[in-house]
Amino acid sequence: MKILIAEDEKVSRHLLENRLRKWGYDVTTAEDGEEAWKIFQKEHFPMVISDWIMPKMDGLELLRRIRSIKREGYVYTILLTAHSGKEEILAGMDSGADDFIAKPFDNDELLARLKVGRRITDLEQDLAQRNRELRKINARMHRDLKVAAKIQQSLLPSILPECDKVNFAWKYVPCDELAGDTLNIFFLDEDYIGLYLLDVSGHGVSAALLSVNLSRTLNPNIGLSNILKEQALTPLGYRLVSPGDVADRLNRRFPLDTNTGQYFTLQYGQLNLKSNEFNFISAGHPPIIHVRMDGSSEAIRIRSLPIGFMVGTDKIYHEHKISLAPGDRIYLYSDGIIEAMDSEREQFGVERLRENLVSVRSLPLSDTLDAISKRIDQWTDGKGCGDDLSLLSLEIKE
Repeated sequence: MKILIAEDEKVSRHLLENRLRKWGYDVTTAEDGEEAWKIFQKEHFPMVISDWIMPKMDGLELLRRIRSIKREGYVYTILLTAHSGKEEILAGMDSGADDFIAKPFDNDELLARLKVGRRITDLEQDLAQRNRELRKINARMHRDLKVAAKIQQSLLPSILPECDKVNFAWKYVPCDELAGDTLNIFFLDEDYIGLYLLDVSGHGVSAALLSVNLSRTLNPNIGLSNILKEQALTPLGYRLVSPGDVADRLNRRFPLDTNTGQYFTLQYGQLNLKSNEFNFISAGHPPIIHVRMDGSSEAIRIRSLPIGFMVGTDKIYHEHKISLAPGDRIYLYSDGIIEAMDSEREQFGVERLRENLVSVRSLPLSDTLDAISKRIDQWTDGKGCGDDLSLLSLEIKE
């Protein structure tokens, strides 16, 4: 171990140096505090032994400067002093001294105090090494999370369906790198558009993994016989799976995880482009909000269980229909929006969301989602909703 000695008395300095070298320490000496400070700034010393009274810079000032430098690893300091009063001891401790040795020092006492100091510095070095390893692990995990977040967001709709009759918009703001929410809008065929928004319980990696799995399960482009579209003896060679059957199949495939308690809520619907009829299911999800052209609105509440809560029953989820007129809008959203709390811990709520969506009815569809996001931010005093924020909307063109 390297030790720096600051001692202006030549005899005492040499005596201390020789004794420490005999005990196996790597010793550097300085004739006063100022020289010791210059040396300390250039090298790292786990331990410093300093006399209290020295010319140019005394031991108290030297220790204060040593403590002012932020370096990795702890510096254990011992103050040599003829002062033994309470006030002097407190002054030394305030300056950063870890221990004191009375002059003239006793060899056995000095060796014992050096051993204590070495144990402490060894522990600090071990802790510093572990912290370095943890920082490396954390940095790697952060990089991995960023990559995973990019992969997850790549599953969101990058290009909205081009349709002469309908406008679409969505907004997705995860509360962490990885999210439990996901959504999508897609053509099922030339007459139907499918869309869904789901919310996996919890946060972090486990919620994101299930979210990604569900995104793949609900991908309409993975051939026929998927969960949304299946082969059939029809002129088209396939049939669309009804929203109720989609939910029932998901319910059988993804039962509630009794170990983690993980589940998800879902809204999935099909828009008939010929009739403007929206046929959908809601599985434990917040109400769809329907804002009409004339400014009237409705929160469509459906009592239902999340996916996986009741397994073994063939038909659990029942479909509901909304007939949409030109200028009508519908909004799907995650519960992070309505559960956002203000400073009084009052939730934003469904009714306040409905009122806000009506109040921004004159804005273009995508702008209404930005407006709601800003109002949530204002409601929470800039703290956000503390959960993933997802919005999915469609509008029948006038």
